[in-house]
Amino acid sequence: MKLSRLRFNFGFLLEAEHGTSRRIELDYPDIRVSEDVVLAPLRGTLTVTRTGEGIYLEGDLQSKLIAQCVRCLEDAEVPIDIRLDELYYYPPQTAPKGEPFIGEDGFVDLSPIVRDMALLGVPIKVLCRPDCQGLCQECGANLNLGDCGCVDDRIDPRLAALQQLLKDRDN
Repeated sequence: MKLSRLRFNFGFLLEAEHGTSRRIELDYPDIRVSEDVVLAPLRGTLTVTRTGEGIYLEGDLQSKLIAQCVRCLEDAEVPIDIRLDELYYYPPQTAPKGEPFIGEDGFVDLSPIVRDMALLGVPIKVLCRPDCQGLCQECGANLNLGDCGCVDDRIDPRLAALQQLLKDRDN
């Protein structure tokens, strides 16, 4: 199993006095945080502080990920702001059920929380650009690349009776 690049040893802080903190600068050109999420780049600053309950981690990260445009289905680069604000309990037995903790080895893998926060930062409706034209409903061509030439002469079946009235009037 490959170790995460977001796995940090905070053991030195576990032995430190309460209030001791360190800044960690992150600057990855690209990083796979899970099988389904690659962030490129991942930059930012984390501050880790020893507290009476464990290690408090806070920081702001900036990244981008590739998602599919909902209109044209092309890849779109989505900027992501990740805010981390998490307490890792130590010793592990003091952690409330379901809360993160630091194991006896002092290591913390931030990949799961970075992945979750990145995915929460993705808008519901990803667009490759604000004026994306989408796909032609007839032939499926990407309308951002130009007109496909299809003529849409279909009429909504609910309005077919009105079309018949117009034909009758013209005759």
